[in-house]
This record gives sequence, C-alpha cells and structure tokens, in this order.
Amino acid sequence: MKDGHLGTAKIDNYRSIHISELSRESIIDNGAEHLGFGGYFLFETNNDRARRGINILARVASLDAGLEMLEIWSERSSSVAIRR
Repeated sequence: MKDGHLGTAKIDNYRSIHISELSRESIIDNGAEHLGFGGYFLFETNNDRARRGINILARVASLDAGLEMLEIWSERSSSVAIRR
C-alpha cells in the first residue's frame, strides 16, 4: 500500500475506509487487477488480529468522487448503525 491516505472514515474500532492510490502489488494481492493500476481506490483496512489487511472496494472515477463517498459514509455512520 502506498503511504498517505487522502481521506479516511472510521467504521468501527478495527475498521476504516480510505481513499488513496495503491501500489501495483497491493492491487494484485487483492485480486483486483481488473480495476487497473492507476488512479484512486476506495478500500477498507482491518486491524483485528484475525482479519488484518485491506479489502479493495472500488476504483473511483476521480479524487473528488472518492472524497465525496467518504463524506457520505461519515455522515451516515454518525447517525445510523451499520448492520452486517
């Protein structure tokens, strides 16, 4: 993973979602080659010992689009409990 997330929203005590560029290696390791290797990605990080790592959710159309997704998530998560 490249350093320097451009935006982050917390999901819970262990998980967060981020917008950032990702290294070619991170994309391949996540089986997301079909998304391409350039641009910005929306991905989840998990710091729970049993599930540590990243999960690429999407490649975003633009940095602005990715940041808007994080803003929407932040607003939603502060007012609604997430169910899985």
